[in-house]
Amino acid sequence: MNPLLVSGFGTSISVEKRRLVIQNRLKNEKLEFYPHHIEHDSVIVDGHTGSITFESMRWLLKHDIALALLNWNGNLLGITLPQEPKIGKLRVAQYQKYLDDTIRFKIALEFVNSKVTCTCNLLEELARFYSALDISQIKSEFDREIAVYDSGLRDENNAILTRLKKLMIFEGRIAQIHLEQFKKIVAELAPQFRFISRMNKSNSWNTNASDEINALLNYGYAVLESLVRKALNAVGFDPAIGFLHEVAQSKTPLVYDFQELFRWIIDYSVIQILDENRLSKADFIVTENYHIRLRESTAKLLVEKITNNFNNKAPFRGKNYAYDLILLYKAQEFANYISGKNSKLDLSIPELKITDDDTLELKRKIMKMTPDQRKRLGINKSTLWYMKKNIADGKNIKVYDKILSKLDLEEYD
Repeated sequence: MNPLLVSGFGTSISVEKRRLVIQNRLKNEKLEFYPHHIEHDSVIVDGHTGSITFESMRWLLKHDIALALLNWNGNLLGITLPQEPKIGKLRVAQYQKYLDDTIRFKIALEFVNSKVTCTCNLLEELARFYSALDISQIKSEFDREIAVYDSGLRDENNAILTRLKKLMIFEGRIAQIHLEQFKKIVAELAPQFRFISRMNKSNSWNTNASDEINALLNYGYAVLESLVRKALNAVGFDPAIGFLHEVAQSKTPLVYDFQELFRWIIDYSVIQILDENRLSKADFIVTENYHIRLRESTAKLLVEKITNNFNNKAPFRGKNYAYDLILLYKAQEFANYISGKNSKLDLSIPELKITDDDTLELKRKIMKMTPDQRKRLGINKSTLWYMKKNIADGKNIKVYDKILSKLDLEEYD
């Protein structure tokens, strides 16, 4: 995953002498990309005004680069995608399995099971670094909800559609458990943002954020949605036919289904930014309606963090793959199941592992390290400077075991 964020007023995207040119004359900024030598796989446009030529849109499509347009509040307006594969049989099979209530429930259940596993894994990893999280209590709450859900399915008289409704209720209760734990971490790291809920009195949290945390989450989920849409388009699915989320006008439920498998990456990215203590209220814009949106620098910081996390590798198919490739492979595996090429349905996602060299707590200690502490730990002055710079740039760091053991004994405010 390597998106290019284009933000700000007066930005233009055009083609000059075969090169893609992205220019903002107000800021005196200019990027040029030669054909077949562009490293970015998508362009995210976030801005009120600007221009893009037909030729530059053709340039992007011919290079298999998605163009995502975000609204002023960070929500996805739309995305231009390369032409999808013409696999009519896949779409016919997709419709048939959707119309088969038994198969639909099986698929929806697999989506939920995978989401529950990913959610529990993320909370378990975070509990290692945040005392506000009690993993034994969290697992107990998960087990209780699972038991309640399982008991409700034992009634053989339950129709499949009733089971689907109960499954959605169960998924919502699991999401609420995760939200409560997420709130605890945010309250510890950024109490000034007064994050209370994903909802507000207007019930429009998904379009108009009333606080800074929701603005970050909305923007992150929009980036995730564009990534999922591109993966599903590459395989040839009809995004309007999902299995867990209901079919509705102007909706893309299959996109929402697959988003559930990777929402945790967005949540983790937001926590990382807050943990690094790099945001204040000045990093956000308040509209005349008192809604919150991200400044350009904040959006770039979030996109960089999401990119780094999607590029992290995890064990998959006997090798290590980045999560953005795992998303694409999972979409292909799902297509093989839908089309009957594979009888096994597996939507599980490899677990996140926060390494000792890249923990949030370790980064916090390094960023707060004083000259006296550096000398006691035997860290070179230039080494500390580079570690702090890498952390500030969102990069991983390497700390040797000898230093790690000393850091564990060092006291920090």
